[in-house]
Amino acid sequence: MAATRYRMRFEKRGALRFISHHDLMRVFELALRRSGLPVAYTQGFNPHPKVSFAIALPLGVESLDEIVDIDIAHEQQAPAPQDVLDTLAAQMPPGLHLKTAQAATARPEVIAQDFECELPPGHDLEDLGQKLQAFLAESSRAHTRARGARKAARNFDARRYTLAASLDGDLLRMRLKSGNEGGMKPSDLLEILGLDPNRLLVTKTRTVLADEATGEDGR
Repeated sequence: MAATRYRMRFEKRGALRFISHHDLMRVFELALRRSGLPVAYTQGFNPHPKVSFAIALPLGVESLDEIVDIDIAHEQQAPAPQDVLDTLAAQMPPGLHLKTAQAATARPEVIAQDFECELPPGHDLEDLGQKLQAFLAESSRAHTRARGARKAARNFDARRYTLAASLDGDLLRMRLKSGNEGGMKPSDLLEILGLDPNRLLVTKTRTVLADEATGEDGR
């Protein structure tokens, strides 16, 4: 039996921003079972459905642009991407909205992610703007992220991972580099700017793939 890979872009909003990446996988697997779509499975002793996400979303962050690849088995002609999307979308819980679907082959290569954070009243925007410009003027900035009692802290150059950042009124925008060696979370930049990530709502607005970034000056 043949299989076709479908790449879907979706939103993850509201209370679902607090579910883990593992739980998100379970949501998709359950929706696939309910939809009746013949998802393809891996081979081997412990087969599992061929569902893979382009990148894990930080816990607590809303997203307008997540990417998942799903392999669907079929006997003859592959179903149309829109038909697969509509069938699966009908089984999704509130907060998960499938937006587009297309046939795909290779795994997606994520090179950057765009985020926005709207600052509530009470912040000194002039001071924040000065801190941001000072950070962007640096050639490097060492940053340490704690990862819990059982994991070693991660040390990295936060400036190298910050491809762009701007403050437009009370809206902080940032484009952060992603890659095989890991990436930077929006909470890292918020901490560098003296903001409390636990008190601010961050929204991911775009997942930038390598084959989409031509002509964007590395963005």
